[in-house]
Amino acid sequence: MPLENFERALDDFEAVLAAVPPGCWDAPSPCDGWSAADVAGHVIGALQATEALAAGRFEDPRLGQPRSVAGDDPLAAWQASRARTMAALGPAALTRPVPLPWGGFLPLGEFLDRYPVEILVHTWDLAQATGQDVVLDADLVRGALETAREFAPVGRDAGLIGPERPVGADASDLDRLLGLFGRSAG
Repeated sequence: MPLENFERALDDFEAVLAAVPPGCWDAPSPCDGWSAADVAGHVIGALQATEALAAGRFEDPRLGQPRSVAGDDPLAAWQASRARTMAALGPAALTRPVPLPWGGFLPLGEFLDRYPVEILVHTWDLAQATGQDVVLDADLVRGALETAREFAPVGRDAGLIGPERPVGADASDLDRLLGLFGRSAG
């Protein structure tokens, strides 16, 4: 089913977002210099950028302040952005070539097939920032790890992610994924 993994990753993020305890939005996240609200706003902004790409508009989601995208009710902002984005992802939109953050183009559907990697990492970030235990879908993590191995060096060269953290030979797929993005589950 097209976009199945993308939607499953969105579901996981929404579950963590919906469970953020009151008063935790200012908590620091594993993303250097970002709060929980910043992480939420970043992912909401990425959905808004996806909606724009589906419509043939190429906007840089890194512009502006992620916290302002989250607004006063990050869950409501997320749900509205998610609904608009999913409605925009028709067959024509999914075949539209879109610019990649590190250069080049890919059909939007193919890009979204690989996009769970970022959503999963930020789901983990938000859970860590807000004191939640999260168990990410093992199949999604495994697939995201393959994407991350391809993307991380290019993303690092483009300045989009920080240095890789080493993990042990017996590390889980999640630990390996997080390490590629400069995070440590320990």
